[in-house]
Amino acid sequence: MRQNLEFRAIIGMLIWVGIVAVGIIFARQSFSRAPTATTLIAQYVGNQRRLVEIRMEDYQLVATGDPVYLPDSDSVAPIGVVTRLEEADSTFKGLAWVTKAYVTLYGAAPQIADGDFMMYHSAPDSSAWVLQTMLPPEKRRELTKLIVDSYQKNQDEILKALRPVVEESLRRASDVIRDDLNRAFEAREDQIRLIGQRYQTELIEKEIVPLIRDEIWPIVQAECEPLANQVGAEIWSQVSVFRFGWRYLYDQAPLPDKNLTEREFKRFVDEKAIPVLEGHLNEFVELQKSVIKKISQNEKVRLTVARSLKVVVNDPEVQDLLQEVLQEVFQNNNRLKGVLEQHWQSPEALRAIALANERLEPTITEIGIALFGSPRKQITPEFARVLRHRILHKDSQWFTLHTAAQDSANSRAAVPEPKSLPVRIADSPAEIPYAPARNRN
Repeated sequence: MRQNLEFRAIIGMLIWVGIVAVGIIFARQSFSRAPTATTLIAQYVGNQRRLVEIRMEDYQLVATGDPVYLPDSDSVAPIGVVTRLEEADSTFKGLAWVTKAYVTLYGAAPQIADGDFMMYHSAPDSSAWVLQTMLPPEKRRELTKLIVDSYQKNQDEILKALRPVVEESLRRASDVIRDDLNRAFEAREDQIRLIGQRYQTELIEKEIVPLIRDEIWPIVQAECEPLANQVGAEIWSQVSVFRFGWRYLYDQAPLPDKNLTEREFKRFVDEKAIPVLEGHLNEFVELQKSVIKKISQNEKVRLTVARSLKVVVNDPEVQDLLQEVLQEVFQNNNRLKGVLEQHWQSPEALRAIALANERLEPTITEIGIALFGSPRKQITPEFARVLRHRILHKDSQWFTLHTAAQDSANSRAAVPEPKSLPVRIADSPAEIPYAPARNRN
């Protein structure tokens, strides 16, 4: 037992002696005049990465890991990254409002000199940005094609199943709305009458009546007079003065049978006047169109009607009245909601909905995959960007390094790099040059 312990102690001492010897050899090589591979690698790594301080005039939200890019570059690879924050005003590790931070520039970063600066960029943070990101033009075209193809393939069967359900739903809803509208206006009859009395003087007597007298009636008279004269002449040519005359005299005489004149007039209307009017029916339709067209084209009529409608629509009392009625009839109408819910939960409606879901389910699945990706594949670049920005708080801000382009690389290399760069704030939100979003294909 004692021999085993002594053997282990000797082996341990030999191992430590070997480690110390290797360390001495490496140390001597590192201080020799001929550089070794280890020395060259250390020097290369040290020269490739440079730590630069950036300063902001006001507090900005910065996170460790925020990338640094070159402006107007086609490359999506960053040339540096924020590695440390100072004067952090935050309880969240790695994300803070600061005026000073430190950026590590990679070897691909250009030499910097006095006068160079960093530009601070931030991504938009709104629902509009989410929609724009998730639905770029090419994605909208893709989804539109999916929907159109699915509709063309299944429209006949789906419409055949849903049309009776929708028509019955609209019929029931219209019955409820009609009845409740009547009740709502009847309940406000006094209020409506007061509004009407106010506009009787302010609007109808001062605006509408003069408009009808001076503009509308002359148009109607000028358009209708030729046809009216023609139809009147045709009807008059069918009148028998003798038949009307003796029947009138008979009615005036003290004879038992009366009302011969009335019966003759009814016969004349049915057998003579109505056929004449029916013969000119198409002309009456065209005349009505012509009258409406000329009235609508009258500038004074248009201005007066527009002014009158504007007065009524902008009347606070009218607006309050209409808002109350609409809320009562549509928004807060439990009877309407109950009728629609009962109808759409009927067996016929459920069968139609089930059929539509069955036919459209493959398309809905394809739309979901196009927007978000699938469990068997990676998520889409658009959804990845939204997740990183809105959920993981990534890609929310970044920097671009701006250098004086007119300076040559040799002249810059001869000047020591400044240890600090000022930061300017971009005027408007922008999109980060993020690789998955740029290289979608």
